[in-house]
Formats: sequence, C-alpha cells, structure tokens
Amino acid sequence: MKILRFERKDEAVAWAKKVIGIEGMSGDVTAISLLDDEGDFLAVTVFSAYTGTNIDMHIAARSGSNWVSRRFFHASFELPFKVLEVPRVTGLIRAENLKAQQFVARLGFQYEGRMRKAFPDGGDLVLYGLLREEYLKHPWSEHETTRGTTRSQGYIPSDRVPT
Repeated sequence: MKILRFERKDEAVAWAKKVIGIEGMSGDVTAISLLDDEGDFLAVTVFSAYTGTNIDMHIAARSGSNWVSRRFFHASFELPFKVLEVPRVTGLIRAENLKAQQFVARLGFQYEGRMRKAFPDGGDLVLYGLLREEYLKHPWSEHETTRGTTRSQGYIPSDRVPT
C-alpha cells in the first residue's frame, strides 16, 4: 500500500464523492489517498471548507477492503492539526449512515448536531467535531506522551437514528 499526500487530487476527490455520495464540497478541496499495490484507491480523505479555524474532513473507503492503518490516519490528521494548525475538524455525515457515525466516533469525533433536510433529496446531515487537543490524546495520535489517555469513545444517541 502507498500513501499519496496530494498527487492525483482531482481523481481522488471524484472517487471519494462517488463513494460517499456527496455531490459538492465547498471551498478549496484537497485529498490524501491510500492506494493498493495496483495503484487503485483503497481510501481517500478529502479536506474542504478551510476557514483558518476549521476544516471539513470526509473519509471514503473501498467497500470490503482492509485499509485501516495508523499510518493513513497519521497522514490524514497531519494536514489539519500539524500543517494548518486548525483547532478543529468537522465531519459531515448523512444521518442514515450509522456505520460512518460509529466509525468517526471511534476516531474520537463528538456528535455536535443535526441539520434537517440538508440534502437535495430531503435527507438529514449530522455534524461531528474533533478538537486538536482531543486528537492529541487519542490512541490513534502519534504523540507518544499522550497516547492511551483518551476517555471512553463515542456512541450514537437514539436522537441520531434516522426515522
């Protein structure tokens, strides 16, 4: 497997949009990709809507692939928290995508709210946030001095389950 920082950005963003079903992302967009041995995408982290204090993060992965690795997450979180030094990252997820909500909760993201009828098809959007200091304390962080000091990981409250 190979991690691409920003090469093949346009192709990676298009692939991620198709996988996660999001048509548009706002502001400048960039991507970090994980490729298999044949050069095909296994996972892509797309960053958009950078404001100086926040950046939106979207993670797409090939279904059925074994792609999760600390190395890929270090690369993905390095841009917002070490290079751009933003205090927070926001994850925007379709409300019915419970698997994605559970995934980001395991990464340390906290549920922050719901935008009703945010999608053109009337679907709801849920917001998750991860603060820089929360990431630095998370077991996935590469900061050895704080690794393992995170509190119990998140869950999906019943108010987030789509009706």
